[in-house]
Amino acid sequence: MEAPQPVDAMPAKKNQTLLIVAAVAIVLCCFCVIVAVVGYYSFITIRSVDTQVVPEENFPPVVTQEVMTVPPASDPGEAPTGGLGNDILRNDAWQVVASAAVGRGCDQPVGKDSTIEVLQEPDASGVWVEKWTVACRSGDTYAFEVEYVLDATGATFNIRSLP
Repeated sequence: MEAPQPVDAMPAKKNQTLLIVAAVAIVLCCFCVIVAVVGYYSFITIRSVDTQVVPEENFPPVVTQEVMTVPPASDPGEAPTGGLGNDILRNDAWQVVASAAVGRGCDQPVGKDSTIEVLQEPDASGVWVEKWTVACRSGDTYAFEVEYVLDATGATFNIRSLP
């Protein structure tokens, strides 16, 4: 028969496993407490910070170019003949020139009585200048200088009132 083993001879595995589980539980609890404390102080710090208010400044508007406001002409009719532009460009320019004439006091622009005179032939960059004299139904006339600028997307024109 076997004799019972003395207590000192028992394996220490049960005690070792219990100690490892206890150590892991203590470390995990300490970690949770640390995370909770850091989270709490972070929350308190974030809540105590005042947001910076950016003051609204009312800057005066900057005028870089004087723009003439032109009321639309009622129906200026057909564009005058002449000039170097094609029909589409001439009609587009006529709509703006007629509106500018109305803005200067023309009662009703009359396209068939208006004239176009070429002041500057196209240069190497495709820029030319024409003088448009708008005749009004009342008999008054208004002169405008129209500068055409050609580029890759088409043509633009700038209109300037002449004295």
